[in-house]
Formats: sequence, structure tokens, C-alpha cells
Amino acid sequence: AHGPMDLKAQQDPERYRFEVELEFVQCLANPQYLNFLAQRGHFKEKEFVNYLEYLQYWKGQEYSKFLKYPQCLHFLELLQSEAFRSELANAQCTKFIEEQQLLHWHHYTKKRMLYQQQIMSQGVAKQPTVNK
Repeated sequence: AHGPMDLKAQQDPERYRFEVELEFVQCLANPQYLNFLAQRGHFKEKEFVNYLEYLQYWKGQEYSKFLKYPQCLHFLELLQSEAFRSELANAQCTKFIEEQQLLHWHHYTKKRMLYQQQIMSQGVAKQPTVNK
């Protein structure tokens, strides 16, 4: 018996591959998932490391525009380093990365909100007046 994913892969293998790789690349934005992969030894497998190198094509604009979590590209770049891959097996290291990521999001969100408020206040001030 074939499942729906098998049928999807058979009907449009290029689209299926795109979707699978898109999902996997975005999972790289999750430090807990990276820790999971490290603890199971995947980062020591030459084939897996080669796959991570291959996935760098996602940094190109024609692919990166599909990402919902663009920070995954930063982690993909860091994963090219053997030292970084080794450190991910350490739960404390993973927790630190996760905390830094949350702090970045908090700071970015706050900064973005202030920027949008500034733009809105300038937009209201610059609206043309209608002569009567």
C-alpha cells in the first residue's frame, strides 16, 4: 500500500523534493532539533555533512524567498563548521543558542515596532491637505 506522500512524490518528484528540502532547511532554525541531530551522531556522518553543504543553494534569492524562518540560513552556514556541529551535542550550548535566538527575536520585534510607529507618525504628518 502506498501512502499519499508516495503518490505525491511520483506525480511531481521535483516539487516533492523542493517541499521536503524546504521543510528540512527550516527545521535547522530550531536549536533543539540541531541538538537532536548532534546527539544521534548525524553530524559525524560524511553523507549528512555533504547534504548540509548541498543545501546551501537555499541562500540564493530564488529559493530564500520561500523561507518562513530565514534564520535557518544562518544555522545552515554555521553547520558547515565541524566545531559548531560538535558543540551542538552539548545541551548547555544548545540552550545558550536558543536563548540568544529568543533575545534576538525580542529585540528585533521591539525595534521593528518602533520603526513602524515612526513611519506611521511621519506618514500622518506628511499627508497632503486639501484646499477648499
